[in-house]
Amino acid sequence: MQQVSSFEMRPQRLIETRTGKFADFSGLPVPPYAILSHRWSRGEEVNFNEYLHLRSATKKKLGYRKIVEARRKAAEDCLEYIWIDTCCIDQRDHSDVARNVKSMYSYYQNSQVCYVYLADVRVEGSSRVTATIWRSEWFQRGWTLQELVAPKRLIFFKADWEFIGDRHQLSSVIQNLTGIPPSVLDGSTSIYSVDVRTRMSWCAGRKTTKAPDLAYCLLGILGVSIDPDYTEDVQSAFKRLQKALVYTYPDTFKTFEDAESIYQILVRQNARARVGMDQLYVVPQASHAVQENVEQIRKNSGITSAQSCLSFGPRSTRSVNVILQPTSLY
Repeated sequence: MQQVSSFEMRPQRLIETRTGKFADFSGLPVPPYAILSHRWSRGEEVNFNEYLHLRSATKKKLGYRKIVEARRKAAEDCLEYIWIDTCCIDQRDHSDVARNVKSMYSYYQNSQVCYVYLADVRVEGSSRVTATIWRSEWFQRGWTLQELVAPKRLIFFKADWEFIGDRHQLSSVIQNLTGIPPSVLDGSTSIYSVDVRTRMSWCAGRKTTKAPDLAYCLLGILGVSIDPDYTEDVQSAFKRLQKALVYTYPDTFKTFEDAESIYQILVRQNARARVGMDQLYVVPQASHAVQENVEQIRKNSGITSAQSCLSFGPRSTRSVNVILQPTSLY
């Protein structure tokens, strides 16, 4: 198995930005297209069948409005097509889901521009927006990691579709949030030149709705390929991912156990995020945050349980994540 550094695959089903109709490019050259990155809203998204047979009730969904606005942005950028995961993948067709999931990284990598829609960022004023971005769920999800680093051009929008900034303009904020170096964010350093363990660490603490996706969302980031299988559990998905890692990076992962230990780290950290994390803080100049500050931070959070501890995980020289976690998870 060779390292997969750049998939050539592009989405075969796109949406025409002008008419809103589907366009099928199976077996044909795929034209330039925009792509949307967003958080799914439960019960509000428009799936493939609903979009294919539009009804008035469907048009009232927030997800439909999101599609319309994304089309409008793409048209303004003189792009005739856009790809949106919620409606361009037929969730009823398991082969269609598997094919698209496996190729997802290349979809974003080969797009002309990626629009990031932050539905939970609503404040006014550029300084307040920047200060609020770090709370967005978009930065806590597994799939959005590859959607952050893969596209050539990335633009962020608020809930009202007002422009926030592009990836370059927000690079310092993004670095503080993710730990990803600016050189990777601006494309001057290939993601595949970064140590694979470091790349894997970028996903720690992120969450996915479907458990196996915790493994599948790493495929493009790690440069390996396995076939998604949503009948398997997360442990089975990671076992296959681990085998691919050992085979692809024999010098990094000498044994199966080396890859297994990274799997345990990811699963445990994500379990803490889902079950035991009470608050997440970004503390400026965190090098000065030492143990004597723990009690004050705990009081400020409003948490009274004595069965908690602080975990300091520096993301940069300027900030740190302070996570309150139950000791029973260690």
